[in-house]
Amino acid sequence: MKSNFSRLAKIVICLLVIGGITGASFYLIAKYFQLQQLYQAKDLLTQKKYAAAITAYDQLLQTDISKSHLLWINRGFAWSGLKQYDKMLQSCSVATVIEPNAPMGWNCRGEALYHLDRLEAARQAFEQAIAINAQEPTFWLNQSQVLARLQRHSQAIAASEQAIGLLLKSPHNPTNRHNLAIALTQKGQSWLKLNQNQKALSAFEQSLVYLPADLSALQGQGIAQYKLGHYNEAITAFTKILQRKDLSSEQQAINWLYTGISLCDSDPTAAQQAFKRVLNLTTDLQAKAIAKAGCGIR
Repeated sequence: MKSNFSRLAKIVICLLVIGGITGASFYLIAKYFQLQQLYQAKDLLTQKKYAAAITAYDQLLQTDISKSHLLWINRGFAWSGLKQYDKMLQSCSVATVIEPNAPMGWNCRGEALYHLDRLEAARQAFEQAIAINAQEPTFWLNQSQVLARLQRHSQAIAASEQAIGLLLKSPHNPTNRHNLAIALTQKGQSWLKLNQNQKALSAFEQSLVYLPADLSALQGQGIAQYKLGHYNEAITAFTKILQRKDLSSEQQAINWLYTGISLCDSDPTAAQQAFKRVLNLTTDLQAKAIAKAGCGIR
């Protein structure tokens, strides 16, 4: 990157020497520094220096630069990094006004609305992004997540399948592999909600091919096994998860809860011990109520 800037600087200097300081030369100098600022702002965003990135984009937006909607989009994602989703929405909305046919602007707006729990508006924003560019799997993936939150699980599955089909065109791309795992896990979770437990299990197992250590897929796999009555397989799955060192107290609690109800038939004493762990780990009232009911919940 620095070498490119150096070459551009030399070109500008040569023009000044040959032609004198003209209006065109001033224009080239301005463009050089503008380009430098643009790269710096992008680097700050990539490095997760969100506040500095916002300042950089604000400075760029004060200049006469083409495609300013892209700056507003990146500025929005910088606000997202700070979890300031109301400000993210403002920035992304400006982008969609400047360039209504830019799908990333609508996607940015949808993500902000999703985090603000304005789910129907988020769905409409993702729908607009898809209408402009139906070949971008990220838009379908985001749409599947918001549809699942809206309890529209059949539609969520259809959106997940669209994302999966597009991602499978380049299955060896690391980013695509990660997103394939997310799409398949989302699909599995929606199948669980529809009590299609065998289909859910299949989706989770496919997800684990791409991300073998993914907690959501491992936990979904265990829940699907439990709901299918495969209690030994469920116990094995939850025991494996509980060996992890990266679980929060609430994550430990949910896995102990499913361990307990899976143990009810084979080892009621061990099940009761699992339920006691749940009561000590969680503040969730529903989980506490299930743990107190113990094997009676079955």
